[in-house]
Amino acid sequence: MKDLEKVVTGIIFFLFLGGILLLSDLSNRKHFRSNSNVKFKIAIVHWIDISTLENVEKGIFKSLEDNGLTIDKNFQADIYKASGDISMLNSILKQIQSQNYNLLFVSCTPALQAAINTIKDIPVIFTAVADPILAGAGTDFQHHKKNITGVSVNCDFERMCSLITEIAPQIKTLGTIYCPGEIISVKFKEEFEKVASRHGLNVKFFPVNNSTELPDAVLGMTNSSIDAVCQMGDNIMASGVSTLIKGIVNTNIPYFDFNKRPKGSKMESIAQIDVDYYQNGYDAGLQAIDILLNNKNPENIPFQAPSKTYLEINPEKAKQHGIVFNERILKSADLIFGQKEKFNPAVNIAMVHYVSSPDCDDVTKGILARLKEKGHALNDDFTFDEYNANADFGTLNTIVKVVAEKKYDLIFSTVLAATMALSSNIKDVPILFTVVADPVGNGLGVSYIEHQPNITGIDGLSYTDRGLELISTYLPDIKTVATLYCPGEMASLSGLKELEKSCKSKNINLISLPVNSVSEVVDATTLLCMKNIDAICQLPDNCTIPGFASMVKVTRTQKIPLFCFISSQVEMGAIAAVAGDYLQQGYEIADIGIEVINGKSTAEIPFSRIKFIRTVINPEAANAYGLETPKSMYESADQIIKK
Repeated sequence: MKDLEKVVTGIIFFLFLGGILLLSDLSNRKHFRSNSNVKFKIAIVHWIDISTLENVEKGIFKSLEDNGLTIDKNFQADIYKASGDISMLNSILKQIQSQNYNLLFVSCTPALQAAINTIKDIPVIFTAVADPILAGAGTDFQHHKKNITGVSVNCDFERMCSLITEIAPQIKTLGTIYCPGEIISVKFKEEFEKVASRHGLNVKFFPVNNSTELPDAVLGMTNSSIDAVCQMGDNIMASGVSTLIKGIVNTNIPYFDFNKRPKGSKMESIAQIDVDYYQNGYDAGLQAIDILLNNKNPENIPFQAPSKTYLEINPEKAKQHGIVFNERILKSADLIFGQKEKFNPAVNIAMVHYVSSPDCDDVTKGILARLKEKGHALNDDFTFDEYNANADFGTLNTIVKVVAEKKYDLIFSTVLAATMALSSNIKDVPILFTVVADPVGNGLGVSYIEHQPNITGIDGLSYTDRGLELISTYLPDIKTVATLYCPGEMASLSGLKELEKSCKSKNINLISLPVNSVSEVVDATTLLCMKNIDAICQLPDNCTIPGFASMVKVTRTQKIPLFCFISSQVEMGAIAAVAGDYLQQGYEIADIGIEVINGKSTAEIPFSRIKFIRTVINPEAANAYGLETPKSMYESADQIIKK
């Protein structure tokens, strides 16, 4: 929840207005085509693109469906994503204002505030907003803007304080960190103090103004006279929870939390309470039903507090502090960390790769980490056989035959070649793909919703619009970019098509050269550098991934800046990348896998886009190409590669 309140700084200051408008209409909009029976036209605008908002979205659609509105049958939905860029957000909302929508959902405070300023005659329902009153939507939950209602999210102090007093009555004084300069943090401080007092608890607040002050504040808090740490959420904690955990883990202080722990990390808190974002969307969908079907005016629908929060508990950690969860809490917990939730019967899983790459390795790591986190033990309630064709089609065909003969319960795959080979030969086993560019264009379905019944997954199409924006930050006067592509690889052709559209929308000329094997990469790169180009924007494919080190060497010699879409290639020497977070993609596909194992049909699970995108920069590489890294990149980058 706290990460939803963090304002993500835009990485580009040189967008053409026309490019922005086209961007919002193309890559940042997912359109579900309507038919003649459609009654309503709905827009959903996300401030940023993260998994919690995907859960909000799922909750909205489920709520509408449960109340008689089915997507594509009774309503059309257009989903827009501003990618944390305020200028893009404003352009999206202006476009929505002119297109006669019946209803608009917005997620996160910046999107709500922008909608307040732009949307005057369309009903607006907000989600994932901590405090709509502070956002300017009303004076209280009953009195608000005429066209706006929604469902808020915030720390469930009431549930946490009740939990602590029930399981650990000896705890009387809690410590927490807050940010005096952050409005939401101050608001939470006031609410926490008030609720704790009702439960006979005292709270000591330790101020920090920025993340650099956090280690000292944690040290001061843990050395003070407190009985436990109970950390509320705010923007500083969104990125600083790892620092907090590091400072607490070696103390003998009980720890309770409202913040999601870093992915893949061990649960160090005794209990964690967070917003149920699926429920947040579901509740917002009920408000939409009132507006669309019951003709209610948003003005007469009060803002709503969270109807449900998500409780995770850690009995082992509690035991270390002499604390035991009673039966009521055990039954009410949404997740009991470390508890075995065994597959029964045990399942056999295959993981099939066509090529070796750090991104495919990260997917595998994410899958195994997520299964472990959910309580599943390798070689206990599941087996996991990993196969790799090492970019050889003969080997891939042999692997597919072996996998088909062994009759696995579930198959994961990476990249298009492996997925296509599996889908052509295996029809009776669920196949979950990742890192597949344009699964619809390459024949895995007619749309992201309608697809082959035993196949679903997450695409890996490069975010070419954002890639060009990144390059423009370094080269604001850019006129021509170049790329290599593999004409015999469908995924490469799909990526090239996306890059062509992005270049056209930004009035940038694109030069592309074909390569048919890794051995051709050096000569083709040299030839590109001899042309009148400003930079190379290299798309990933099965030729250039293994040949990327050669591209770095040639382009540095020729002083032609090299950008890419894979974070490991930035580590190899490219200047920067807008790259997918493939470890997180492994987490997401593992969750889908668990649903499938537990009985959900792959035919019912739509394909989805890769959700987590990271900006990775390499200032030393930029210097090697004769470029200086803009100051804005140091502030907005998710990762800075250092020697």
